[in-house]
Amino acid sequence: MYRGSSFLLQYTYTVHLGVIDQLCAPEYAGLWEREVGASGRDLELVKTIMNAARAIREAYRPFAPKSEARQASDILVTKILLGTIGCLPACDRYFIRGFKEAGLKFSYLNSLFVERVLHFCLEHSSELREQQVLIEKAGGLRYPLMKLVDMYFWQIGYEMDLKRPPPIARGEARCAVISI
Repeated sequence: MYRGSSFLLQYTYTVHLGVIDQLCAPEYAGLWEREVGASGRDLELVKTIMNAARAIREAYRPFAPKSEARQASDILVTKILLGTIGCLPACDRYFIRGFKEAGLKFSYLNSLFVERVLHFCLEHSSELREQQVLIEKAGGLRYPLMKLVDMYFWQIGYEMDLKRPPPIARGEARCAVISI
């Protein structure tokens, strides 16, 4: 799924080959070999996760326009990390809104955010594991813990968005309707 403003729309699938090469590097083997969020030892992986995020940005850098705003976004980077390694939730609009609604701070993808997510996983390990088993029994799929965290906060953010008044009630109307 690409956003309309994404530089990725200008390229074929080969734009992702550098990312694949980066994530297959031996330095990220520890992320592939375990379920991130399942152990207190995973806090040792924060630096590795952040390095993986930087490697993804670096792999896309030659394809992105020079303006900083158009580089690989936190949303893109975290969606890739969730969809490949499963080591972080995807920091999209609904996830971030749900994360903040739960009283957790988020400003951008950084080490503090990764630590907060890992602490959340550890604090709610039994509930996450229960849901993991239920989903596996019902659908035959075993979701990584970070996918469950992603789904949990995404749902909160989505429900918060549904409770918002329509744009016109929020004073966000941008054009008038003209009847002929």
